[in-house]
Amino acid sequence: MVQMSGRGLATRRRLLAAAAADLVARRGAAEVTSIAARGGVSVGLIYRHFGSKATLIAAVVEDFYDRLDATVFDVDPAPGRDWATRERLRVERDVAFHYAEPLAPVILGRLAREPAVAAVEARWIAREIELAARNLARGQRSGEIPTDLDPGLAGAMVLGGIRQALGAVLSRAERPPQTAVAEELWRFVAAAVRCAPSAARGEPACRS
Repeated sequence: MVQMSGRGLATRRRLLAAAAADLVARRGAAEVTSIAARGGVSVGLIYRHFGSKATLIAAVVEDFYDRLDATVFDVDPAPGRDWATRERLRVERDVAFHYAEPLAPVILGRLAREPAVAAVEARWIAREIELAARNLARGQRSGEIPTDLDPGLAGAMVLGGIRQALGAVLSRAERPPQTAVAEELWRFVAAAVRCAPSAARGEPACRS
């Protein structure tokens, strides 16, 4: 992979920011000329860096998921605590990220149907399902989650359910309170893996 100079990386970040702003402003219908104007660059510079509008948009989506992973999925929100406490906090972080991120309703809505975006999402979803399965398997080994649960299937169900719910909530003209959404999603996760919702408050974590 070719290493970019500091100037090249700065230009790339500038173009990604301009493209993200255009996607938000146009509700997913970004245009190269508008992106160039927002970034204060020529249209040619965009094509030199990304080759096509589709590749640029895919890069914006990749950056979105990289930031989501860094905030939610690649960190332990409660080191040393039980599975339920940790995962409840993770759900809260997930909801907070999507509520605060202007790109979230665009990516979970209109952009999800674009072929280049769908390819990025397919890779990300496959990775997250694998991570969720490993996470659930750890919970089974520690005795916090029933051992008859299929971690791969449950992980896919939980991830898909949360994504669909967040997409539906973010598409509303008036969103419900963030805390209420996080609470409902946690109850869904707890039910899916047969883990008592009260576990994060110190009570027994899971039903056998």
